[in-house]
Amino acid sequence: MLKLRKLAVVSLLTAIAVVGRLLIHGVNIQPATLIIILTGWFLGWKAGLAEGIMVGLVTDLILGLGYWTPFQMAAWGLIGLISHFIPKKRALYIGWLAVSGYVFGFIMAFSYFLMSSNVWTVMAMYLSGLIFDTYHAVGNLMFGLLSPLLFKVFQKEQQALKIK
Repeated sequence: MLKLRKLAVVSLLTAIAVVGRLLIHGVNIQPATLIIILTGWFLGWKAGLAEGIMVGLVTDLILGLGYWTPFQMAAWGLIGLISHFIPKKRALYIGWLAVSGYVFGFIMAFSYFLMSSNVWTVMAMYLSGLIFDTYHAVGNLMFGLLSPLLFKVFQKEQQALKIK
């Protein structure tokens, strides 16, 4: 029964992250990354990985699939996975909120190799996108201000699912 509940919780969190991304689409500031981080942190690496992959896929099914879709899925999935291993300390959590915006952008930069095999061109494309990675990092921190409220919800589910 707990596995079914966990699946339902991760599905619900994925839907919330997708809706959050779609509502504020285009600014690179959205709550999806925060929800993925909290899922990995509280519900485990498998849940974080699965949610990250699904958020990337489902949002792109709505916004449009492209060469970037597998890279988004990998980036958010990796962020969800890594989040589980971040110690539950406030400073590390806040740091991870910011760093994860840049991790996402770095992984997305590998998609640029599909457009050019020249390393310098890819590097220039990556550097020109750092401002968007900064928006992502700042957005994660802004949505992180909601964390105290969300922590209670996630902790309650963590206890209900008997996750340590």
